[in-house]
Amino acid sequence: MSWKNMTRRGFLGTAAGGLAVSSLASPLQAQLASPREGTVRDRLWLFGSPTGSTAPHTKRRTVMSPVEGALYLGVPNIYMNQACSGAEAKLGRFEPPFEQYAVALRPFKRVLWGLVGSGGFTTPEERKEGVELIRKTPNFVGAHMDDFFTNVATGKRAILTIEELRDIRRSLKAVGRPLEIYSTYYTTLLKLPLTDYLELLDGVTFWTWRPEDLVHLESNLARLKELAPHLKVIQGCYLVDFTNRVSTPIPAMRQQCEFGLNALRQKRIAGMMFLSNGVMDVGFEAVEWTRAWIQKVGDTPL
Repeated sequence: MSWKNMTRRGFLGTAAGGLAVSSLASPLQAQLASPREGTVRDRLWLFGSPTGSTAPHTKRRTVMSPVEGALYLGVPNIYMNQACSGAEAKLGRFEPPFEQYAVALRPFKRVLWGLVGSGGFTTPEERKEGVELIRKTPNFVGAHMDDFFTNVATGKRAILTIEELRDIRRSLKAVGRPLEIYSTYYTTLLKLPLTDYLELLDGVTFWTWRPEDLVHLESNLARLKELAPHLKVIQGCYLVDFTNRVSTPIPAMRQQCEFGLNALRQKRIAGMMFLSNGVMDVGFEAVEWTRAWIQKVGDTPL
């Protein structure tokens, strides 16, 4: 089958089989073949959004799915994050039953499933089903909670109570294989009293919202390590400046990627996560820069 005549279904089927396809053979094999342990690529993640759901934030139509985004970027690990209940969900969301989504995720090395989604969206029913899916799916390595903290110092500091979080932790830890709990953690949260919650997490994805604030990555990471030294940290990397609805500037993209590479080498972070498939097919230049960077450094030993 030639690349010109290959359908979308054919592309995914061929990629999933690890077959060579014209001049794209090496990138495809690198993207889906299990990466060598101890390489940069092994520690890279895609933040997966339901197909179409990011359009309200970029004002650009997107049709790329999470699986397609991870293949295109060339990363072996994926986090599946539910859409919020408003404009995002009208364009795309993960619809129960969730088990069917796990089929397309089988080729990936590690999967985190979201129990709290964009904007803090969650329901008891979706959390219960998500926990069961994580427990029984071999390449699912844990749960993630997006927009989990409310940005207030008193009152309702998080979407779930401490006891609800403990219940999730008990359920996952009872399985008998390592399953972890991660949460989105913005640099703006560093000043808030969240230690009791952080103690119940295994890790965080650590996000700097504004590109101009990336100059503080070093001090912010040090502060997080001081607050909760037990946490594994996956550095979150935005491909888009959502405040201004423009691409992350290439100098800022280079800065956060090079910082992440050095932090991986120094074992100060456990990985890097790129957000998201929903901004990867709409013309933002940081996407192509990052894809080329991953191809360049992905097989580098750490």
